[in-house]
Amino acid sequence: DACAAPGGKTTHLAELMADQGKIWACDRAASRLKKLQENVQRLQLQSIEICTGDSRSFPQFTATADAVLVDAPCSGNGTLHRRPDIRWRSTPETVKELAQLQGELLAQAATWVKPDGVLVYATCTLHPQENERVIESFLEHHPHWQIEPPSPNSSAAAFCSPQGWIKVWPHQHQMDGFFMVRLKRMVKVCLSSF
Repeated sequence: DACAAPGGKTTHLAELMADQGKIWACDRAASRLKKLQENVQRLQLQSIEICTGDSRSFPQFTATADAVLVDAPCSGNGTLHRRPDIRWRSTPETVKELAQLQGELLAQAATWVKPDGVLVYATCTLHPQENERVIESFLEHHPHWQIEPPSPNSSAAAFCSPQGWIKVWPHQHQMDGFFMVRLKRMVKVCLSSF
C-alpha cells in the first residue's frame, strides 16, 4: 500500500488475506501512520509492516510484490458534497502538481510489482488530469502494462467505462466520487532467433 495512511484500506486488505503474507504500508506522514499502527494493534494483525517515508524512495521493494495499491493524494473533488471547502482550495496549479506527484508514485510503485502482478491506482477525485491522463501517460511510457477491466459479473462492472477503468459519479451513484483502475504487468517474452 504505497499511500497507506490512515490505513483503512490496508487493514481491510490484511483481513481479506486472512492476515497471511506481507503488506508493506508506506506513507510519508508519520503522524497519520500512528492511526494505522493503533488499528494494527487493535485488530491484532501480524501481516502489516509500516514503512515511514516517501513511496518514491523505497528501492528495496523492486519486483517483490504480487499486488500494489496506490490510493494517491488528490484534489478530492469527488467528496465535494461532504467537504465543500475543497472547491476553494483546488486550483489549476495544485491539480497540475498533484498529477505530477501521482504519475511519479504510480511509476515507482510499478517497479515493485512482479511480472504478471497487479497495480491498482485509485483517487477520490473526478478530475481527468488526475485520473485518465495519469493512466494514459503511464501506459504510454510503460508498454508492458495493460488495463485489466473488472469481470462482467462483478459488482464493479456497473461502474466500468469502455476503457476499463471505474468511475463513480456522486450524482448518479449517491456516493463519493471515485476513480480506480487495475493494471496488469505483462510477462516479457524474449524470442531468440536460431
